[in-house]
Amino acid sequence: MINERNLLIWLNFLGSITYEMVSTLINYFGSLEELWYAKEENLYQAMNNHRIIAKKMLKTRNEQFLQKLIEGVEHSDFEVITILDKDYPKKLKCIYNLPYVIYMKGKKNFDKPLIAIVGARKSTAYGRWAAKKFAVELAEWGVGTVSGLALGIDAEGHKGTLQEKGYTVGVLGCGIDQCYPQSNYHLYKKMEEEGCILSEYGPKVQPLKHHFPARNRIISGLSDGVVVIEAGEKSGTLITVDHALQQGKDVYALPGNINNNQSKGTNKLIKEGAKILLGIEDIIEEIKCNYTLTNLRKKQELQEVLSNEEMNIFQMIKEEPLHIDRIAYKSGISISQLNTILTILELKGFICQLPGKTFTANK
Repeated sequence: MINERNLLIWLNFLGSITYEMVSTLINYFGSLEELWYAKEENLYQAMNNHRIIAKKMLKTRNEQFLQKLIEGVEHSDFEVITILDKDYPKKLKCIYNLPYVIYMKGKKNFDKPLIAIVGARKSTAYGRWAAKKFAVELAEWGVGTVSGLALGIDAEGHKGTLQEKGYTVGVLGCGIDQCYPQSNYHLYKKMEEEGCILSEYGPKVQPLKHHFPARNRIISGLSDGVVVIEAGEKSGTLITVDHALQQGKDVYALPGNINNNQSKGTNKLIKEGAKILLGIEDIIEEIKCNYTLTNLRKKQELQEVLSNEEMNIFQMIKEEPLHIDRIAYKSGISISQLNTILTILELKGFICQLPGKTFTANK
């Protein structure tokens, strides 16, 4: 029962104990197990100015309490992942003050390309439309989204991804069993089934004001880039931007009406060097460097109009212009049969013939 993993869950349960504090305690005592057995005066000395937290630790430092805590989380409807576990998200290991324990519901798919879509709660119709549009288009490329399951831009980003059967992660500023705001309950339940809900706060933790700026580092940390749809000059969304910049992530901002308060923050970001977001290609071109991306919608459309044989030949030509002899060699198809397939592809507008029986793709 008394092991490093369980003790991380115990420290997280106590609240207000950051990863920095955990690291300090490990450096001081050598291990968390040594902390568990440490003398009271040594614990106070290690905690320095955090006497209230030290008192909490002393009050709950007994095996009966620890056993009840661990059994409670193990028999819950959520999963607990610590920094010691193999399935802890790799992207979060690289951020400052990482969450050493996370609670989650849904599917783990954190290694896939993910883009944060963030913005104002009090959003405009244009902002909500744009958030959903980009989420849909990202899903068409197999790129998931991350946001905070809040009203406005966050919710529309999640909805757009789910609409296209994509993967979306909602990072909460409250306990994993709390839905905040309550008006997003149906979205919360759908994400629980089809996406992922994640929090560094355990069950029954209320949505306190200071939790939301803290959770923003996780939103940007899980992402390969951050898209800001709408934000006022002093918007909390800009905290996510600050975290993203510290983490070395790309920041994209959607330009907006200069007379709209919700566009002042995004327009200022562009002025200060954020990448201007005019189309989905602005994002896709950047993350193609790290991932192999395929436009799933176009692939589906191709599959609907091309036979398997035609699709295979088209994919070869799409990679590079090829002479008919080279296509025959790569495909193992006879020249006479190949001529028929190439003619069909030309008639359907997928390829064109260059001089010398070389073929190139139109799409």
